[in-house]
Amino acid sequence: MKYLKVILLAVLLISCHNAHKSRDYQAFSVAKDLYLQGDSQGALEKLESLEKENPSYLLPFNLDGRISLFTGQYERAEEKLTHVLKHSPLDFEAIRWMANLYLLTKQYEKSEKLASIALEKYPEEPRFLLLLAASYKAQGKVKEAVVTYHRAYLFEVELAYAHYEMAQLYSQFGLEKEYKEQIERASALSERRIHE
Repeated sequence: MKYLKVILLAVLLISCHNAHKSRDYQAFSVAKDLYLQGDSQGALEKLESLEKENPSYLLPFNLDGRISLFTGQYERAEEKLTHVLKHSPLDFEAIRWMANLYLLTKQYEKSEKLASIALEKYPEEPRFLLLLAASYKAQGKVKEAVVTYHRAYLFEVELAYAHYEMAQLYSQFGLEKEYKEQIERASALSERRIHE
């Protein structure tokens, strides 16, 4: 009987925890929807409330950082993204937007360092390659910028191939419209490569 009470208590605690997580995600979804509808201020207010309620829930801080970045609130963006990186140092989105923030605020060495760290975890990720190349370019490191831009540029070939393969799948299922769209995308990428 004693073990049954312990098990029931554990189940109750887990249920409460999951309900809290679900409630947090619902509140986050509302904030995200506000942002997507063009209400950045409403989204930020909702996110701020959620952040105070549960500082260990990082999604609101991440979105808050992005919205703040896009609305020119750079100090706020840095504060929110720093919070995410403090708790999750290799968070893909936080690194990406923090590196962008550093580029916008002309902190090029910081952007370079962050993009380099990200590439250790996410090797050959084109978005981090582009951030690293932009950081090099802004610092006048022309050789490094060219090499890094070239590494990012090579992903166009893989992207064209992906469109071609998707077209083949669509063709197999008789989806002609989708097939043509994918072939056009693959061709556009291939054409661009030929003319450059």
